[in-house]
Amino acid sequence: MGHRLEPRIQLDCRGSLCGMNQGRPFLEPAIIRNLSGRGLLVEAGCCFARPGDLVVVRHGQYKGRFEVVRVQKTPFGKQLGLRHTSPAALFWGFDLPLPAPDSYRRPRIQTRRHQPRYIHELSVEIRIQNSRVPIWSTTGDINEAGCFVHMLNVLPVSARLDIAMWIGAAKIWAQGMVISSVGGYGTGIRFLAISQEGRQRLRKLIESSPRVRDRRSSHEADLVWQADLETYSEPVEWREALNR
Repeated sequence: MGHRLEPRIQLDCRGSLCGMNQGRPFLEPAIIRNLSGRGLLVEAGCCFARPGDLVVVRHGQYKGRFEVVRVQKTPFGKQLGLRHTSPAALFWGFDLPLPAPDSYRRPRIQTRRHQPRYIHELSVEIRIQNSRVPIWSTTGDINEAGCFVHMLNVLPVSARLDIAMWIGAAKIWAQGMVISSVGGYGTGIRFLAISQEGRQRLRKLIESSPRVRDRRSSHEADLVWQADLETYSEPVEWREALNR
């Protein structure tokens, strides 16, 4: 099996992309790279669309409404994966390929992680939002962007939480979000905000930790979200709730 749901046809033709950015409309030229019955792959120089947004793509006399399912930075702008919002197959006057086994496979390179992971077992305390019961466990690996926590129960993906990590004698708090969860195995957590002291202690810790070997790599431009990592001190919401 390949990595696509259905075959695509290569286009590399010009079109336009329009949508809304914080209540203001935008319109910009785009290149439609390929097309399938489900959607398009589009490249734009400076696009404000984010995953989950609705946009309209025009090509000649044809136009369609699409949902943005992924955005990836490239050396020339942004690449958007768009899914057609209509249940009918996208046509646009092209002869779409018949359904067939998908043979496309993404090229394998060194690693697929945004940041290298480091093997280190830390004691952690997790507080899920709207829950008074803490979860105690240990990490399997960690980096400055997140960690993997051993856990038997499944946590809902996208759930927000507070996580405390014991680094030496210090207890470091961070805000996080569940990005993966496998029952009986563990949970992947992305750090959304962490204190400056906590970030420095974590950085010093992983400098002396062995690195996890990965198989693929993503484009360096995908690292931009890490710059948005905010500072964070102590979680107080759940503490106030316990005292009510």
